[in-house]
Amino acid sequence: MDHTDNALLGHFDTVADGFSDRLRAVPDTSWDNPTPCTEWNVRELVNHMIQGSRIYTALLGGGSSAEFMAALDQVSLDGGPADTFRNAVAECRAAFHSPGALDRVVDYPFGPVPGRQLLGLYVVDAVTHTWDLARAVGLEERLDPSTVRWITDNFDWIYHGVSESPILAGSRYYGPPTETPAPEASEQDRLLHAMGRRP
Repeated sequence: MDHTDNALLGHFDTVADGFSDRLRAVPDTSWDNPTPCTEWNVRELVNHMIQGSRIYTALLGGGSSAEFMAALDQVSLDGGPADTFRNAVAECRAAFHSPGALDRVVDYPFGPVPGRQLLGLYVVDAVTHTWDLARAVGLEERLDPSTVRWITDNFDWIYHGVSESPILAGSRYYGPPTETPAPEASEQDRLLHAMGRRP
């Protein structure tokens, strides 16, 4: 495993910790709050993040795209949300660290990708939904700048060959990019605009 892979695995830890920190701060009265993902409230967004970690673990273990799609809507809040998320992330982290995982081609439903690219997709999803959760609940919205920079520098590689992505028109799972950000917009805001958000 080289320096680049270690850096990418470090971004996984950063985004997982960032989401976990905000999840622990969600007030009991906020679980039904709407989020920037218009079809999800806070509870549903957290469920997506837990189930996503479990699904990625399954893919790295040889799971199929059909199993991925069948598991998307399963309810994963089967315990305290923060503990459930932490456990799901721990399993996902172990799967990405397993020998050969980053080179193994997985049956991602929107196109077969190597584990290394799947890890990049996880990082983007997690950092975007961290902001969604923060905006929905009124928590700290600033994202890790080095991770944001890595995503923007590698955006085309992350979504190369992926049929559902924010760089393709008509995607079912991503809103279209929002208005062109002002020239003085931060790198974080530019990324969020690209992901269909309105920072």
